[in-house]
Amino acid sequence: MYRMLHNKKHRSGPRIWILWIWAALTVQLFGLAFDAAWHGLLNPDFKAETVAQMVTHLSTVHLVIYIGVLSVLVSTAWALVHQIRRSKIGGVALPVAFAGALVSAGGEIWHAYTHLQLSTPSGPIAGITAVFGLLVVVTALWLAGYHERRGAADDVYEQRLT
Repeated sequence: MYRMLHNKKHRSGPRIWILWIWAALTVQLFGLAFDAAWHGLLNPDFKAETVAQMVTHLSTVHLVIYIGVLSVLVSTAWALVHQIRRSKIGGVALPVAFAGALVSAGGEIWHAYTHLQLSTPSGPIAGITAVFGLLVVVTALWLAGYHERRGAADDVYEQRLT
């Protein structure tokens, strides 16, 4: 990873964009873990009584999730634009990852909206939607990396045969 970040050949290449997306996903996952720990361990009986209390809660406890979701959305969009500008097809990983990021962002917006209404019956569905989008991004990136590694291994194998 160090070589990839410091090798001039890869700085503007697609791999740096993938690293940014993975970093953003890490922030989002950390935010989800923090939220689960806060609600499940530290304050299991928390219930906001007013919209002001809910705004405070969302802007503190949920802030890292929102930063992660926004970072994933921006980094996947940026990577996709970079791929399009270079006129390379590059597979479907980035379009699928961007779609997953949109679903995740939509789920988090829906989740926040239901919380601000002080009504949470649809909150779990919204949260699951956001996590589903996150899983789509992770799966798309993982499969793209697998196919890239597999292609590199096939290239080495073919070079040895010739």
